[in-house]
Amino acid sequence: MKPQLDEHKGNTMTAAPNIRRRYKGGFTNTDRWARFTPRSGDVFVSTPPKCGTTWTTTIVAMLCQGTTDVNSAESVQWLDAEVVPIEEAVAALQAHEGRRCIKSHTPFDGMPYYADATYIAVYRHPIDMLFSHRKHTANMKCAAPDHPYLGDADGSLKYFINRALDFDDYDDGILAAMVRHYLSFITAPVPENVLAIHYSDMLADARSVIGQICAMIGAAPDDPFLDEIHEATKFSSMKAQADRYAPFANRDFWHDSAAFFDSGGTGKWDGKLSKAALSDYRQHVASMMSAKQLAWLEHGSAGQ
Repeated sequence: MKPQLDEHKGNTMTAAPNIRRRYKGGFTNTDRWARFTPRSGDVFVSTPPKCGTTWTTTIVAMLCQGTTDVNSAESVQWLDAEVVPIEEAVAALQAHEGRRCIKSHTPFDGMPYYADATYIAVYRHPIDMLFSHRKHTANMKCAAPDHPYLGDADGSLKYFINRALDFDDYDDGILAAMVRHYLSFITAPVPENVLAIHYSDMLADARSVIGQICAMIGAAPDDPFLDEIHEATKFSSMKAQADRYAPFANRDFWHDSAAFFDSGGTGKWDGKLSKAALSDYRQHVASMMSAKQLAWLEHGSAGQ
């Protein structure tokens, strides 16, 4: 069963959209897609940062490879990010046997579109994303000491909601970038090979969401294997094997690879923001989309 986004659903696109817009940032460079050679059955997982990317790509990699013995930190390529040299990322994709999972944080209009591929987008309450981003930034060895997400919570939220979108500096982890990503994937017409899922629904019933992903990518594993994937991708299991799952774990990118999987969950910012800061957030985000769109972005199926 797909998420409740019926007001945004449309017919399958009759023509593939072009790579409509160029995105660049500290990591992202969509020019790198020019080096990509697709294969039928490719699965693209694109999310705003800190919205369940690694969780979802690991599930997809296990389904595609037919085993839970995967090292998604190595087998899942983040092709449009300039962390790994493009030649290395392309070679890894070409050498990969079987179906491939490709990770991205790029909106739909910055990605190549193929009718015989699958696109999975994952979203999360924006303030959950921000607070996860704060811990994520503190764990990055390359983070500037004066990064706005390393300051007090109210100041971080102010930056998050007020920073303007910049297509040449896209990796700032701000609300405007998150909303652009969201609307790019859920605004009609939505192709039949696109699935949007929500982090809170994964937390509430991961086994069911794994089933949704299976249906979308055309996988038909038996129940014991689905149970095995469910166990292997629990938060505690992935954190205990961070070297297998945390992106760039072998590239001296993090202070602590296990801290990439900090605590999971949702709503852990409750009581850590002032009423004024929360009021500013609610006013700002409500002006960016419909009430129904916002309810799903914040709460998933529970918001419908």
